[in-house]
Amino acid sequence: MSRLLLKVGALALQIILLPPLFAQVQETDIKTASKTREEAVKRSDLMKPHFASGNRAMQDAQAIRQQLQTASTDQRPALLTKMKADYQMAITEYEQALEETKVRDESGLHVIGLIGVIRNGLVSQQKAVEMLVQDKDVPVILSNLGIAYGGLGEHQEAITMLQQAAILKPAAGTYMELGTDFAQVGKMPEAAASCEKILTVDPAAKNTQEGCYKNIAIVLTNNGKLAEAIAPLQKATQLNPQDALAWKLLGDALTNTITSKPEGGKMVYVIPAGTVEAYQRYLQLEPNGPYAEQVQAALEGFAKLTKGVSSPTETKEKN
Repeated sequence: MSRLLLKVGALALQIILLPPLFAQVQETDIKTASKTREEAVKRSDLMKPHFASGNRAMQDAQAIRQQLQTASTDQRPALLTKMKADYQMAITEYEQALEETKVRDESGLHVIGLIGVIRNGLVSQQKAVEMLVQDKDVPVILSNLGIAYGGLGEHQEAITMLQQAAILKPAAGTYMELGTDFAQVGKMPEAAASCEKILTVDPAAKNTQEGCYKNIAIVLTNNGKLAEAIAPLQKATQLNPQDALAWKLLGDALTNTITSKPEGGKMVYVIPAGTVEAYQRYLQLEPNGPYAEQVQAALEGFAKLTKGVSSPTETKEKN
């Protein structure tokens, strides 16, 4: 699962974690080692309903995120409220699933809830991997938990969960989400490094890596840093030349860096190399797309700008 970050109110949502949840984690992190293997298996079975409930909540939240792309202004508040509730439900269920997942500590004397390992650093990360109950769902739970936190704007918490998921099972989608969340907290080198790791775990995941760089660029754009968005967008369009939106965003970012200078009595505008080509590429891919009119108007404006604009002094002399 992944999320395309657009400048919508959903990004500003803040998660509210109930104090009792933290208290329960502290109280149940460490158990005595007298639990039998049969009891451990039962705990694994108990994890599945929470995992399934978390998945359902995540699916509902992702569906609403898609609806928000085309929702009217009147529809958005109710959808955002429901999406927030779904993400919170997913977090609650996934954390309960993790609490039921047990590993032994380094001394072998205690059994620790995996959520306690993550939150309290009771054992090293590498040791946690070695001690982890072999359940293929755990990395998925951690990754989905990170996505849920990210969906609510709790990006640092999302990073913690996603990093744990990547340690247990490196996956292209996990690194894409990590890149997005690192960008959200302003850690651009770490964001780019996460994107670069995608092909190391899946050489065929070029589109996922492209999406990672595009998400970084969208975060930068949303924060008014269009010039900084140029490099990741150039990387994105190189990875996937068929992504029309990436070309449009690249054109927007380059347009933001247009400069002007007086020359021969006229104000001459300097359009950065690649600006016109980026917009033209968008129109080639989506001639009737949602931004086609906007892009066409921009290209027509560039044609006028390249002819130069008479300066006030020149206009006065002609009169």
